[in-house]
Amino acid sequence: MTTDVAIQETLLEMENLSPLICVELAAGLSTVEGVMEKYKITEAQWLRLKENPTFKTMMKEATLTFAGDLNAGKRIVKKAEILLEELLPTMFKLASAPEASTGTVVDIVKQLKEIAGIGGRNGGQGGGGAGPGFNVQIEIHTKDHGVTIQGN
Repeated sequence: MTTDVAIQETLLEMENLSPLICVELAAGLSTVEGVMEKYKITEAQWLRLKENPTFKTMMKEATLTFAGDLNAGKRIVKKAEILLEELLPTMFKLASAPEASTGTVVDIVKQLKEIAGIGGRNGGQGGGGAGPGFNVQIEIHTKDHGVTIQGN
């Protein structure tokens, strides 16, 4: 019975674990203590997790990704992506707050659309400026008449 309780206390619920744990550690965005606090991992669970072969492999891969000066650009982009992902819940809370002004909500929605690459003047291209584009023309012909639908 005591063993069952000890084992239960060290088990980690997979839905509570983020795949970003290794990336956060390897990129220096968090410490072990910070990860434990953020993801509600106990000391016993951490000791078990860090011995897990899959976790070790993921940690090794993340460390290689963020190691060395040659990967500085990739490191910066990945860190920015992680930090942005961390801010998404905050953006949602701000946009859905009853006291949020219409302008604030519109700005947040625009930012989320840009992040997701949805719509906008760029046709979902994101970024801005000149870039590749395409035109679509659909023609439907029947016995009596034809319909042409055009879009950019």
